[in-house]
Amino acid sequence: MGKRRKARILALKILYIYEINEFSNLDNIIDEVFRIEENLTDDVKDYSLNLIKKVTLFFNKLNEIIDSVTKNWSIQRMAIIDKNILRIALVEIFFQDNVPDIVAIDEAIEIAKLYSTSDSGGFVNGILDKILKNKEKYLSEFK
Repeated sequence: MGKRRKARILALKILYIYEINEFSNLDNIIDEVFRIEENLTDDVKDYSLNLIKKVTLFFNKLNEIIDSVTKNWSIQRMAIIDKNILRIALVEIFFQDNVPDIVAIDEAIEIAKLYSTSDSGGFVNGILDKILKNKEKYLSEFK
């Protein structure tokens, strides 16, 4: 497994725990996950922390964007894993210039297939595709 995928999965684990704990003690969660995960290099930790920081910083805006493209399916109804996979992918699409959009989407799909339901890969792909078609519009909302 590549370092970036490992960092994405690490960020997903931390964000999942953070959300099921009702958004409390993020620093403690990060410290604990970093302590128990094996063979974490500094670059994996750094990239994971970068993703986590941006997801939490832009949390409400990312949720609004996701919610804006889903019809009859509010973000509150989505599985926590799927929401966080989408948030991480959107951080990469909007803020990581060194990650091509297609790579961010492909990684999100593969991680969804590994960690969520059998339908999640297609679900994640559909949402990210809709957002990507209007990337410039959504990007302007962060300024």
